[in-house]
Amino acid sequence: MKNQLIKRELPSIPSREEIIDILQREEYGYLPRVDFSVSYSEPELVYGLFDKGNVEHTFITLTVNANERSHSFRVDRLLHKDGKKRPTVILNNFHPIYASRYFAIEEISEMDIDVISVVYTDACSDDGDFENGLAPLLLPNGQDTDTASGKIGIWAWTNMRLVDYALTLPTTDESNIGVMGHSRLGKTALFTGMLDERIKFVFSNAAGCAGDAIARGNTGFNRGEDKFATGELISDITERFPYWFCKNYFKYAKTDIPDGFDQHFLLASIAPRYLLVGSCSLDMWADPVSQQLCVLAASEAWEKKGLEGVIGCDTPVTPGTAWLDGHLGFFMIDAHHYLSRHSWRRFYEFIEKHK
Repeated sequence: MKNQLIKRELPSIPSREEIIDILQREEYGYLPRVDFSVSYSEPELVYGLFDKGNVEHTFITLTVNANERSHSFRVDRLLHKDGKKRPTVILNNFHPIYASRYFAIEEISEMDIDVISVVYTDACSDDGDFENGLAPLLLPNGQDTDTASGKIGIWAWTNMRLVDYALTLPTTDESNIGVMGHSRLGKTALFTGMLDERIKFVFSNAAGCAGDAIARGNTGFNRGEDKFATGELISDITERFPYWFCKNYFKYAKTDIPDGFDQHFLLASIAPRYLLVGSCSLDMWADPVSQQLCVLAASEAWEKKGLEGVIGCDTPVTPGTAWLDGHLGFFMIDAHHYLSRHSWRRFYEFIEKHK
C-alpha cells in the first residue's frame, strides 16, 4: 500500500495557513465575514429517561440575525444530568436524533459524551437555492464570485455556531470538543475542523470524494458500466452537487485531478489535533482505498510536528480493522455507505483513548 501511495506523486503538504487559503479558494469557497448575533431559547424536554434517567433529550431554538434578516432552527441536545464536564460532540445530521438511522440514541446516551445536533437542512436547503435558511444572511448576493462559499461552507458555519453554544454550557469540557458527520456532512465536519481550532476531535465517516479520499489514483479511473462500483470523481460530484462548492472547483472536473492540491491537505489541516476517518468496506463510491491512501499521505503533517500520525495503517485495510493509537486514525466497518452504531463505538473509543 505504501508503494502504491508513493507512485501517486501527491502534492507536498504546505503550511496550515496555506492549506486553509488553497482549499477555500479552490474548492469550498471562502466563508462569509458578516456581523451577526445569536440567541438561544430555553431548553424543552423531549424525553428524560435515557440511561436510567441519567441523560435527557432536550432541544432549544437557535436564532441567527445578520444582514437585517433572521433565521431560527432547532438544536437537539443529549446531555447528562450530573453536572460533570464531558467531551461534547457536534453532530450535523440528516435527521433529528430521535428519528435517525444514523443515531442509536439509547446506546449513545450510555457513552460518556454529550451530543449537540442539528438537521443540516434546517440551516439551509441541500440544493442550489441560496435564498432560504442561513444562506441569504451569510451570502446576501448568493454565489456572486468564483470563490464564494458553497453550501458545505454554510453548514460548517452552522457547526461553529453550535460550538459557540456548547461553550455556554457548564457541562461542556471545552478542551474535548468534537465535530462529526457522515457522507456530505463528513466533508462538512472536516472543513469545520480545518477552520475552527477550538475543536479537538474531528470525525469523518464515508466522506469520500472532495472529503477524505484522494482524487489522484481514485478507482473511478477504471470504471465500467456501473459507475457506482468505482470511486466518485470530481466530474461526478460537481455535476450532481455544484452548490456544495465554490465555482472555482468546477474547472477540475475536466481532469478529475485538482491542480497543486488533493484531499490529504484537508486532513493535514487538522494537525496537531485529532482526526479519525471511518470507511465502509462495500462503499465503492466513497472509495475505501483512496480514503486509506489519503490518511497515509496526511500523516506527514503530524509527523512534521513531532507527533504520531496514523500508526500501523500501511497494509491493505480489511473490515473490522481499526488504527486508533495515533493522532490520526482510520477504521473500516463491513457495511455499505452508512454511519452505524459500530462507527459510533470507534469514535467513542478514539475519544476515550485521547481525551
